[in-house]
Amino acid sequence: MWEHNGVSNKISYAQFHANFTHKIQATMTRFYISLKHILWVFALAANVSVITSSFASSQTASEQTLIAAFLYNFLKFTEWPDGSIKNEINLCTDKSSAFEELKTISARNIQNKPIQIKYITLSDSPKECQSLFLSRETSVENIREWIKLTQNHPILIISNINDFLDMDGMIVLINEGKNLNFAINLEITRNSGIKLNAQLLQIAREVRGR
Repeated sequence: MWEHNGVSNKISYAQFHANFTHKIQATMTRFYISLKHILWVFALAANVSVITSSFASSQTASEQTLIAAFLYNFLKFTEWPDGSIKNEINLCTDKSSAFEELKTISARNIQNKPIQIKYITLSDSPKECQSLFLSRETSVENIREWIKLTQNHPILIISNINDFLDMDGMIVLINEGKNLNFAINLEITRNSGIKLNAQLLQIAREVRGR
């Protein structure tokens, strides 16, 4: 069952696939995502417009646009410990990881709270962050420092740097040339007190520590 604009409709997988085929082909000419991830990005987000509006400004979907869409959905399918979220859900990133497309998810609501993009440095406390994104432009040394700073805190740490899970990161985005995929270190995530939705685990390319 799929829900759009508050209306539930029972449609088959084939019908849903057909409805989105034209849009997908028009926007994914340069950067292709495998079908199961298209379904996740487009269908599992309650507010589908956050994705489609990102694509509307360009005929092609950049990697940064797709990363923003994935980050939005990671936040949507994450559960934090009671009391760890106050007035907003803070998606933090360091300055070297910032990119323009992050603005497309700023102020969008998740769990009835707006997403706030916060730019922080190693000298700042990350304790108010619900998630931290570190791009491959961040040095390995700094990524290791960030992981130490966030250890034992319910902060979902995400990166697209190689071997991120081996550094005790939680979710790594993987650019496979034609596919954008992701893998999860479930043990590290659970140890921080964070719970990930079963649907997220189901479509991950790899889940460590089940």
